[in-house]
Amino acid sequence: MQEYICTVKKSNGNLIKKYIVKADNESALAMQIKSNKLFLVDYKVKEVRKDIVGGTKITLSSKDIAILCRQLSSMLVSGVTLVKALNILYLQMEKKNIKECIKRLYESVQRGDQFSEAVRKQTGVFPEIMTSMIEAGEASGKLDHVVAKLADQFEKDTKLKAKIQSAMTYPIILACLAVAVVLILVTQVLPIFMGMFAENGAELPLPTQILVAFADILRGYWHMIIIGIITLTLLIKSYLGTENGLKKWHELELKIPIVNSTIVKISAVRFTRTLSTLLSSGMSLIQALEIVIKVVGNRVVMDGLMITKEDIRRGMSLSQSLRKVSALPPMVYSMIGIGEESGTIESMLEKCADYYEDEVENAIQRLVTLMEPLLIIIMGVVVGFIVISMLLPILDLYGTM
Repeated sequence: MQEYICTVKKSNGNLIKKYIVKADNESALAMQIKSNKLFLVDYKVKEVRKDIVGGTKITLSSKDIAILCRQLSSMLVSGVTLVKALNILYLQMEKKNIKECIKRLYESVQRGDQFSEAVRKQTGVFPEIMTSMIEAGEASGKLDHVVAKLADQFEKDTKLKAKIQSAMTYPIILACLAVAVVLILVTQVLPIFMGMFAENGAELPLPTQILVAFADILRGYWHMIIIGIITLTLLIKSYLGTENGLKKWHELELKIPIVNSTIVKISAVRFTRTLSTLLSSGMSLIQALEIVIKVVGNRVVMDGLMITKEDIRRGMSLSQSLRKVSALPPMVYSMIGIGEESGTIESMLEKCADYYEDEVENAIQRLVTLMEPLLIIIMGVVVGFIVISMLLPILDLYGTM
């Protein structure tokens, strides 16, 4: 079924542009137009954005992928074949983007592709860790186990992101409120007082003169200020889009007190959780590190792990080589060292990830607890300055009277 954008004519001669018709081909299109007592003047096929395997471009969040993996693993563990499991998932799934993705996976597997190959063809939909782990699961015959581990991984990633977003909501709202209060005071309240001062010929003290100058700039050049903020934002975003810019930003994050410890713990969670998941799927340490380097997030940690990978190639143990990565806490390589000695490195990594996940939640809570009074103090100082600046001339007038 193809969608056509047509220009048609009514029997009275009036034209209808952008008349949408769905038909299998041009002949069916002409018949459908004729059956509606219209005359076809012109048409064109509606262009649809495509991805590499055809169809509309779709995106899946970590939560969507977690849902897909969890439901798929439940059926695979129960002994249902992959093709049948995908078919059942397609029939019962309600979310359109996941449903469309399952349909493409099903069609690709039906054509004889390996599941990992079908996943890889969905360019930009699934992260590399998923493709690599499914490939390892197929090779080891543990696809059901691997998909279950992927579900755990994405569920925990989703929870971590949700905790960070939830913790930052209140400070952001408070900051926006502070800006709104200042703008209302400066642009709406201050002009009323200025009219009163002008009528009485009051001499304005320095704080009031500063506030008036700021208000004049804000009212007279507000459009230039907005353009400047947008331009600066785009320039910063463009710079952070470069490898060097992003690395500089991540280096700065690790130098800010309080924030740096939270960043280190988040990196530790991503590193240990992802590495544990990859190793438990049967992947070699070098292969696992290559993927971890891409998903860990922080460029400083990534550079350190690149050195770690080369050290391991030369025969050094993981725990020894990780000591060079200063952006990871010491507990990480200590736990890994115990795991290497006891042969339980995957479980030690998992325990380490669980520990630092709790630490991240506590660290974010502490950070927010510190930010809230700081924002309130800043808001109080700014609003207090504005109020005092408006009250000083009134007090001077009162003293003169």
